[in-house]
Amino acid sequence: MPEKTYSVVPLAVDYLYLECHVTFEPVFGNDLIRLSSIAKHYGFKVADLLMQKRLTDTAEHSKYDTFMTGHGQDIHSMANRVAALINESTAAGLKIWRYKIEKAIIDSRHEDALNLGVGKN
Repeated sequence: MPEKTYSVVPLAVDYLYLECHVTFEPVFGNDLIRLSSIAKHYGFKVADLLMQKRLTDTAEHSKYDTFMTGHGQDIHSMANRVAALINESTAAGLKIWRYKIEKAIIDSRHEDALNLGVGKN
């Protein structure tokens, strides 16, 4: 079956927003509470990576990593926020595995740029 080709509606801006992801060695309990507090201070939010294999199981945090996300418009501000967050987290004894800052150019929460009927109503 041939693949369908989609054309993107031209965007008014270079990007919608910046999104920063920071991945930590897994943390639990008081360390997770401390990390959530640090994240909130810098405008980030720790993801609820919960795993529940069976309906009868209680959801528990991922044992593989702890992940957070922050958003912004200005690269300098975002870079300073993530640097401060990482410095404070490291000083608190938490181990960072990765960070990245991405430009979001299409997000169906803002506009269905591919006209797929997904996202903003």
